[in-house]
Formats: sequence, structure tokens, C-alpha cells
Amino acid sequence: METGIRTGDCMRRSLVTISEDASMYEAAKVMTDARVGGLLVTDAKKKIYAMMTDADIVRKAVATKKMDLKVKDIASKPLIGVPASADINEAARLMGQKNIKRLAIFDAGKIVGIISERDIVRISPSLYDLIAEKEHLKQ
Repeated sequence: METGIRTGDCMRRSLVTISEDASMYEAAKVMTDARVGGLLVTDAKKKIYAMMTDADIVRKAVATKKMDLKVKDIASKPLIGVPASADINEAARLMGQKNIKRLAIFDAGKIVGIISERDIVRISPSLYDLIAEKEHLKQ
């Protein structure tokens, strides 16, 4: 079911990044200051290759009492995304299949934005079922 709404039209264009060698504290501080729940992770050459979320910090560092880990140790790789021209229906379906809450948006091979499941539900509440399919896939 195409909505006619493209991910590029409703993505957040502000790209908040963090070095893969940053600490958990630094990552949490950047997220808090930028008021975001996810960061794009860069390598030594400043190339974005992964995403780290607040849930990654909680599940992979805090809950396991491993706060000495670096961002690269808990970041989700590979970076999953869709083209800016993709319908938000496609984005919602992919989030459900991959059990993730955020997608990178690509245009001409470059990351140009981020879209979250919250963004999609705010724009088109009927797509919530596609995102929620992940719950049924687990059972």
C-alpha cells in the first residue's frame, strides 16, 4: 500500500554523529544535548558506517555492567536504510522486518537524513501495524 509520502519528505535532516572511539558517557551526553535517541557512528576517516541508539547503551553496556565499552563495541552494523525516494510504507515494513526503530535515508549514495518509527506513526498512524509486525515475527 503506497502512501505517496516519500521518506525524503519527512526525514530529519540533522545528522548527529559520534566517533567510533567515543565512550558511552560521551555518546549519552551527545544524545542528551542534541535531544536525539540515536547517533550515526563515524570511523577514523569520518565515514558513517553504523548507528548507535539509547537502547544499545542500555542493553549492551549498562545492563551488562560494561560501561567501559566504546561506541564501536555496541553500534549496530551494518547501517540499514532506504533511498530518499522510498515510500514510508517501505520504511515501516523494513523497520518491522529488521526489528529496528530508525533508518538512514540515502540519496545518491550519501546519508541525507534519519527517519524513526515515531516519525512514521506521526505522519501515517495506519502504518503502525507494519512496524509492529516485528512482534508477531518473534513469536
